[in-house]
Amino acid sequence: MHNDIYMLWLSSMVAQIGSQKLNLILDVFGTARDVFFAKTSAIKQAAFLSEYAGQALAKNHNLQYIEDLLEKMKNGGVAYFSRENERFPSLLKEIPDPPVGIFCIGTLPSDNTHKVAIIGSRKCSQYGLMAARSLAKPLAKTGIVIVSGMARGIDSMAHRGALEDGGETIAVLGCGVDICYPSENKNLREEIINSGCVISEYPPGTRPAPAFFPARNRIISGLSRGVVVTEAGDKSGTLITVNQAIDQGREVFAVPGNIFSRFSKGTNRLISEGATLVHDHDDILFSLKISAEEKSQCEISSKKVLAPEEKQVYDILGFEPVGIDSIVETTGLNLGRVMLLCSQLEIKGFAKKIRGAQYIKS
Repeated sequence: MHNDIYMLWLSSMVAQIGSQKLNLILDVFGTARDVFFAKTSAIKQAAFLSEYAGQALAKNHNLQYIEDLLEKMKNGGVAYFSRENERFPSLLKEIPDPPVGIFCIGTLPSDNTHKVAIIGSRKCSQYGLMAARSLAKPLAKTGIVIVSGMARGIDSMAHRGALEDGGETIAVLGCGVDICYPSENKNLREEIINSGCVISEYPPGTRPAPAFFPARNRIISGLSRGVVVTEAGDKSGTLITVNQAIDQGREVFAVPGNIFSRFSKGTNRLISEGATLVHDHDDILFSLKISAEEKSQCEISSKKVLAPEEKQVYDILGFEPVGIDSIVETTGLNLGRVMLLCSQLEIKGFAKKIRGAQYIKS
């Protein structure tokens, strides 16, 4: 039986044993096949397994378990790539504590494609959401695969931005790939699978648990050439991914935010500590030395589609709310004209009304 089958068996134990212990076991025994045919007592002694981990290993230490797992994967359309497989992402092999393998639904992008992670807090502002989208969309149009965690907030918006013009994206999950978490992302998950993939080191059927997400985050950064944080509070869990990215030798980028916003304290601190400040997607391309063969058409399109007065109003808008009165004062146009222009921008998809008579760029 091919060693990949035994790697699959070993991977399926990660929720009970942990990736670090699995790697220790492999270091001691050499191959997953040798682990499978070793005595459970010898494995427990070599890897200092807890009683719970040892029991899980002993219980599933048989060929029938592997056959049942393969059948479950087949029914769910789940593929598996061990780190010995040529399809396994090469960057991910290089990190400390690499996963033994990854489970996948969808199409794993080619190893030749550049990948950039865009991450941020679940609790975020409209500014953070729009920053994630405005970076993900043009990066994806240049052929870069956007990596994130499909969590609420920034992660979900990064995936959506990548998907808007047919770009590729990878969602790394802290549960089995057959489970949608959070549940409200069901439609987004399907879109991701159709234009990329969802992956996890956890086998199908694994429910999300708090301990799985820090481990998941090392894969997000491990897949990527660089990690972009669009918004994060001072104690955001996103900063765990940043520390892992630094340990992995990845470049860290941060979007500057309002100094009075609690959502931007983490990102502003990252910049003060040496993270690369990001104004737009070109900053990321330049820093990573990626040549954009296909430049984003966003700005070109706006010039072609917008009338002069529409363009005048559009240029005033940003990702912080701008009131109608402020637009009137800046443009010198009358109130009725400004309201009409804002409505036209909203219809064309260039502006979004958020609350009261306030608008932001869309």
